Amino acid sequence: MGSDIDRRSFLRGGLLVTTTAALGVLVGCAPSDAPSSDSAPSSPSPTSTPSGAASADAVPGASARPTLSPSFGPNGTHFPDSTPWPGESAASDLVVDCSWEAIGAAVGGLTAAQVAAGAVIRVSPGTLPGNGAKSSSNPVLAGLGDPSWQRNVLICPADGFGSVTVAAEGIRLDACSRLSLFGFLSGGSFTLTECASMQLGWSRLDALNVTRGGTDLEMHELVLGFRYNPEDTVGIRPTDANAMTGISRYGCVFGPSVKPADSDAHCDTMQLEGTGTGEFGPFLNVDCVDYGSSNAAMLLHTQVTRAEFRHCMVLGDTLPWEVFPLRPGDYEGTPNAFSGGCEDVRAYDSVIAGPIGGMGFTDVQNTILSYPPQDKQQPSGSGSWTVDTSVASWDRDDIMSRQSVDDYEPATLTALWAW
Repeated sequence: MGSDIDRRSFLRGGLLVTTTAALGVLVGCAPSDAPSSDSAPSSPSPTSTPSGAASADAVPGASARPTLSPSFGPNGTHFPDSTPWPGESAASDLVVDCSWEAIGAAVGGLTAAQVAAGAVIRVSPGTLPGNGAKSSSNPVLAGLGDPSWQRNVLICPADGFGSVTVAAEGIRLDACSRLSLFGFLSGGSFTLTECASMQLGWSRLDALNVTRGGTDLEMHELVLGFRYNPEDTVGIRPTDANAMTGISRYGCVFGPSVKPADSDAHCDTMQLEGTGTGEFGPFLNVDCVDYGSSNAAMLLHTQVTRAEFRHCMVLGDTLPWEVFPLRPGDYEGTPNAFSGGCEDVRAYDSVIAGPIGGMGFTDVQNTILSYPPQDKQQPSGSGSWTVDTSVASWDRDDIMSRQSVDDYEPATLTALWAW
């Protein structure tokens, strides 16, 4: 194929779409082997959909933007307000080959005015390659986007969630801005370094790392983890004097990483570790569910300025193993819900199961704790815990019945994340 993208004017809905609106369509991507995954058998390795020419159906224009509805975890309604909705035709609506080069060329060809009017890049079915997810790995996208843009460019599969997979080697995005990646499936990790105003969502990935620095990073109905692996499911680690600010999650589920019994790794589901001197926080969580890993669900370093949990479940102790059973040879941990030394943690309308350690809760309202806390574990500012020891005995049905999905398998998420 001679080029990755064909720019041309075309008619849609009786209106002429010019170069100041949508660009044209080209398509097709060679099928790739499905990536292998080190995730557990209960989270099957993703497989790629056979590719072919994308049709007009790839630009659906047929589903309405969902109205936000509160939930524990994903329910198909947590989607950023200012980002173009993939179920509608955008002013600039492109279908590109399944390659990072095609995606980069499409984003690079957009003007600020086109982005402000709404830009969607739809990726044809196939598997996007990975160069590794270390902070030093060769990035698949670098310096792409513009922090001065008024809104984000949506990048999503043309044929819906799971029709584009990302190779199990994982990827790094470096110094990217104003991009929203939604609808991807991968048995690998994503790493973001020095990115700004980025959004990840409606995707099922193995793990996530954010390092060096970052600002205004959002996650929407992102499902991660549920794997037998000694590394943290999520690591957010600013370095040197870099700031890491404006981190937020909406309707996400972050699952365990389980280490072997003989491993001395410190394995958390989400670790916010301040190794630098720059500003770190705030950290906002809304409608999220987090399951503890071998050591803890949430490790919040002293440098985190503020962490807030609104209508969330943070499940430690033995509850993670009700949903993600341990195998012979796995570390049989009873993880803390919280560990670390953040001095300003707030919880509202939430459920917390398992020890909270010396976490500095300052405001707690209408929030359940699974055990009677010590006096020093009471909030230092306002409110108090509602103790319900029955939570410590919840089984899988108790946990999942409070959510909008029965499991986190790709087939379930495909039905949920439709546009």
